[in-house]
Amino acid sequence: MERIRRVAVLLLAVLLLVACTGGAALGAGSQGLPKSGRTVRVGYPVQKGITYVDEDGEYTGYTYEYLEEVAQYTGWDYEFVQVPGDLDESLTTLMEMLSRGEIDLLGSMLYTEQMGEIYDYASHSYGVGETVLQTSLDNSEDVVINAQIPQTFRVAVVSGASRSIQALEDYFAINMSTPEYVYCDSDVEQLRALEEGRADMLLNSSMNYLEGVRTVARFNSKPFYFITTKGTDGGLMEELNAAIMSIEQTDPYFTTRLLEKYFGPAEEKLTLSQAERAYVESVGALRVGILTEQPPYQYREDGALRGVSVDLLDYVAEQTGLRFELVACGTPEELSNLAGSGGIDLVASMPYDYDLARQRGLSMTRPYLSAQYVVITGEKDGGAAGQGRRLAQTTFAEWDGKGWEAEEILRYATTSECIRAVLDGEADFTYVDTYTAQYYINSPEYWSLKMIPLGEQDRSVSFGVVKPGSRELLSILNKAVLTIPEADMQGIVNQNLLRRQPATLADLIRQNPLGVVLTVGSVAGIIIAVLVFFLWQRAKMNRKNALELEKHFRVYALVNEYFFEYDYRTGIMVVSSPPKDGGDGPELIESDLNAETETPEGEERRARFRAIVASGESGTREAFFNCVDGRDHWLRFALETVFDGDAPAYTLGKINIIDEEMREKEALLERAQMDSLTNLYNAGTFRRLVCEDLAGLAAGEHGGLLLIDVDHFKAINDTYGHMRGDEALGQVAGLLRGSFRAEDIVGRPGGDEFAVYMRAVKDERSLADKCGDLCRRLRGLSPEDGMHLTISIGAVLAGQGDGYEEIYALADRALYTAKEQGRNGFSVAERAAGNET
Repeated sequence: MERIRRVAVLLLAVLLLVACTGGAALGAGSQGLPKSGRTVRVGYPVQKGITYVDEDGEYTGYTYEYLEEVAQYTGWDYEFVQVPGDLDESLTTLMEMLSRGEIDLLGSMLYTEQMGEIYDYASHSYGVGETVLQTSLDNSEDVVINAQIPQTFRVAVVSGASRSIQALEDYFAINMSTPEYVYCDSDVEQLRALEEGRADMLLNSSMNYLEGVRTVARFNSKPFYFITTKGTDGGLMEELNAAIMSIEQTDPYFTTRLLEKYFGPAEEKLTLSQAERAYVESVGALRVGILTEQPPYQYREDGALRGVSVDLLDYVAEQTGLRFELVACGTPEELSNLAGSGGIDLVASMPYDYDLARQRGLSMTRPYLSAQYVVITGEKDGGAAGQGRRLAQTTFAEWDGKGWEAEEILRYATTSECIRAVLDGEADFTYVDTYTAQYYINSPEYWSLKMIPLGEQDRSVSFGVVKPGSRELLSILNKAVLTIPEADMQGIVNQNLLRRQPATLADLIRQNPLGVVLTVGSVAGIIIAVLVFFLWQRAKMNRKNALELEKHFRVYALVNEYFFEYDYRTGIMVVSSPPKDGGDGPELIESDLNAETETPEGEERRARFRAIVASGESGTREAFFNCVDGRDHWLRFALETVFDGDAPAYTLGKINIIDEEMREKEALLERAQMDSLTNLYNAGTFRRLVCEDLAGLAAGEHGGLLLIDVDHFKAINDTYGHMRGDEALGQVAGLLRGSFRAEDIVGRPGGDEFAVYMRAVKDERSLADKCGDLCRRLRGLSPEDGMHLTISIGAVLAGQGDGYEEIYALADRALYTAKEQGRNGFSVAERAAGNET
């Protein structure tokens, strides 16, 4: 047994995982498949991010979620076993229990030969952790470890982390660097050392998320495993190994997503390094090649260059200070020639393809937009793949579409020419991404074309930096692409994609040649024939508008989201819901926002909804509504308004239900206001609420502040222990809640001190009576045999014009007086006389 303790201590010294302090009582929980034939007893040491219990009492963490995924393949149930003590103590106890066969499985274990002699390890790891060096996110200085230059860095380390420090020593030895250690007791102190400038970086684990830092180096990767009792797993380890293999083969990125979920940064923000800022200040206007015939990414309209990439460049310029000069190019060949001759510095939009980038001499940024590939065919093709089909393709493109064989490839200079070739019958099909297809299909000229999704194939688009480019420029562009808010990116896409294009006379002639001939011939006919023709034309236009709307929303269905369109002229809003299972198209929900409702409540709800979608403003809004399913939901509206001159014509956007997100925000707000032990208001919330009430007191109105201390509470802790002391505080809190009105404010500033603010107090005598009654009621409280509680109270009557600090100081002096008088009593500050009663 002593051997196990020594091994446990050794293992704790090299654990990658950062532990949370505090133990939990022995407990068990059951999760998994209800018809499982095996219940696995799992050791559950409390480790933040790995195996812990959240605020709602639910199991969570990296290892817990991985075990639940294992259960999908094995059908296991779980009994999670916790033991008292800190992490070191609980882990040692659980390892001893595992060696005796009292539990079946324990996770988050590194492999050592000594441990391998005592326990059986899973054949496959279920994660890898690294030792990392991190610096402050706001630190603009470049922290670069260069193996060619001797360097010295001040590193904040946790005292006693000898294995991690040794790994750092080895890493620095390889890179000709020397550490100067700043020893700290915790990661909180490490962060403080960074903030105060006492350290250049801190030593941490990749599986310990810290706020406000960025990683500058990774090393010492270590896999971790599940272990079980030596030689007595009864087939358990065989099932576990098979499940791990199935998870890895089915979803190779499962562990990566778990790491991101439990240890990744909460959010990203664009921060430039010192070298990047120097680059921005020194570089002139960067020349960017823009294709004029590749909508919606880049195109020319009304003599100006526009597109998603152009608007994104404007965003980058605003966020970073870079300046761009747009250079128009008619064809990809012209663009490639300009890049090769040094005529441009950047390419605004290119496929994210390493081979293509190498051929063109470009360095790619991270993709800023991705969309599914679709095949565009003519009206008579029917969407069936076959032989002998003519493919329209741009000069540099290479076709690899599965199931679509092309016997002949016709080359065109631009994507627009490829789509035109399909429309005119010169080619049978071409392929583009969903955004490009939607841009063209929105035009009546292309209504006859059909779109067919190409399975799982996606097209990603990025910026291209002409080689040899600046490393700082590539880094700045990547930071901008990776940190742009989703709402901003969606707004850029919307304003280039959702353009309503009315039917023109040329469209009518192209679509209805016979109708035009009949129209011309009917001019010479009788008046009745003319009237009949115009009635027929009107019906025809109605059918065309219906077809336009149908095509418009079928494109939305491809991205599987809720979109809406509001017409300011008619007041009609149409919402496109993705197709249900087995459906062949989206469900369209139409509503007249100007129509009257049967009830005042319905009219008020519709007015609120209309105020959002018909505001004429673009952006993101959030609101709480009763929806068509009969339930109340929080909704997020992403709006983009299209103007006809100076007047709004249409509002386009999408709707998301964000109930879960809002519940999480409300829960976080409530937890931030309450004391965790007693569920009373904490000091900050108590002060804020009292200040609000004091500010609203009118002449002649009074409130009462009571400061309450539990007498000799330290002796209670020393005699009965801190757990019983906490229980006693909880009972005092319960008595206080039951002794005051719902509108009164009850809080716990800290320790054994409580505070109560009573609203609408008549006078000092009423306040004194309440204090005396409270003292008497608490004397009858006996949380433990032999334990008797008493309290001392200092109180003050507050009136109009009083400030929080003033009445708090008076109540505090009154409390001191009550304690001087022997405790177990109260003292009320007498405002007029300046003394206490």
